[in-house]
Amino acid sequence: MSAAVKLSPTLKSLLALPSARPGGIPSPASPVIAKLFDSIRSKAPSDLGKDAWLTLGTAAIMTVNAPDALGHLWDYAGRKSTDAAVMREAGLKCISFNGIPRTINGLGAFRQHLPTDVQAELGTTAYRHIDSSNVTEINTRGRALWDSIYQPHHEKLISKLDQSHPDLPVYILAAHYGPLLSDPSSLPSPQIGRVLTSVVAITCLRAQRGVGPQVTSHVFGLRKAGAEQDAMQKLQGGEWLCSDEGAQWVLESTDKVSEVVAGGKTTFAGPSEVQAKL
Repeated sequence: MSAAVKLSPTLKSLLALPSARPGGIPSPASPVIAKLFDSIRSKAPSDLGKDAWLTLGTAAIMTVNAPDALGHLWDYAGRKSTDAAVMREAGLKCISFNGIPRTINGLGAFRQHLPTDVQAELGTTAYRHIDSSNVTEINTRGRALWDSIYQPHHEKLISKLDQSHPDLPVYILAAHYGPLLSDPSSLPSPQIGRVLTSVVAITCLRAQRGVGPQVTSHVFGLRKAGAEQDAMQKLQGGEWLCSDEGAQWVLESTDKVSEVVAGGKTTFAGPSEVQAKL
């Protein structure tokens, strides 16, 4: 057995430097979150499904890294286990755009906020295991989602990614579009679905800043989802959400969440507030 490893005081201090932003940002008070989402909802049609703004809010809050704000959003939405399930699924899909750590921290803080009876109502079965019995179906499903978002440039984009690194498109399709971004057929309700998966993508990337080409690609992906009848039937107000006006609402709502929750700042891009001394 290896000896216990301890960190030196100097290393501990370095890890905790405020300039390194080691923790998430504090959440605004609950009334501030309520006012924010009142405003966001007022700018969308009254018949737009609740899952739309709940998914957008979850993705934006995850991205700006304010874990405790997820609990305030759930409180505002009505404190239902079905809403918690939607937020959990949306937060999981954020991995593909924000990375794993923010989803770990966000979903962990969110679970701690939930009452024990609501925690008990959330599913405990995993539906994204990959084995020999389902790998072909997962790959097919992921490629179908990719083509749906990026046509008519889907093949060209794979070739371009391959030039950067031959495993880049392999990993993106096999680890993200297949098992994570496309919903497993066995996954019970709630499923985020094709339209709201594009909303997750746009929201995360817009809130990050600095990745304009990817934001644009997924705005096109959202617009293209409007031509998919099956996707439209799964979301109340989906036709509007996939319109130019709906895409504008997604972008502007994301900007509003970033402004109110994070002061318009981002921990992903842009110059650091604290300049290193050289």
